[in-house]
Amino acid sequence: MQIFLKTPPLQEPLTLEEAKAYLRISIEQEDTFLYSLIASARAHVEELTGRSLLKQKWFMQIKPPYPQSSPLVKCAGKNLEIDLPRPPLMKIESVKTEGTSVSFTVDENKILLSSSLWNKAIRITYWAGYGETQDSLPPPLKTGVLMVLRSFYDNQPVDLSLLNPFRILRII
Repeated sequence: MQIFLKTPPLQEPLTLEEAKAYLRISIEQEDTFLYSLIASARAHVEELTGRSLLKQKWFMQIKPPYPQSSPLVKCAGKNLEIDLPRPPLMKIESVKTEGTSVSFTVDENKILLSSSLWNKAIRITYWAGYGETQDSLPPPLKTGVLMVLRSFYDNQPVDLSLLNPFRILRII
C-alpha cells in the first residue's frame, strides 16, 4: 500500500498573529521563521495523531497480494473493507481498479467495495480533514499545534497527552 499527499492544506491551523500572541512576540523579524514553525507544528501533530487537520487531498494505491492480517484492508462477507488513513474522511473523489471506476459505499472512515475486488489493484483519491478553515479544528488539536509550536520555538520538551484521544491506534 502506498499513500501520497496530492494537495496540502490551503492554510495552516494557526495564523501568524495567533502564533505571535501565544509566543509573546511583538517584532516582525521572525515572521518567516514562525511561518515555517507553524507548518512544522501542524505536520508534527498530524504525524502524532495519524489525522489530517485541515482539508487535504490524498491518493492511496493498494496492490495485491493483500496480507491476510492487514489493519487497513480486510474481506468481511460480501464486502472488501478499506480503512482510509489520515481521517476524518470528508469526501471520496474516485475509486478505480484497472482504470475503471467502481461503485462503493462509505462507512465513517472506510469504504466498502465488492469482495470480488479482493487481490486487485485499487486506487482511491479522497479528501480528509476537519474542514478548510482554522475554526473547523477541534480546540484540543489547535492547542496541541500551539504547544508544539512553543516547544519548537523554545527548544523544550512538551507533554502532548491532550492529543491522546485523537491518536489512531491500529492493532496488527
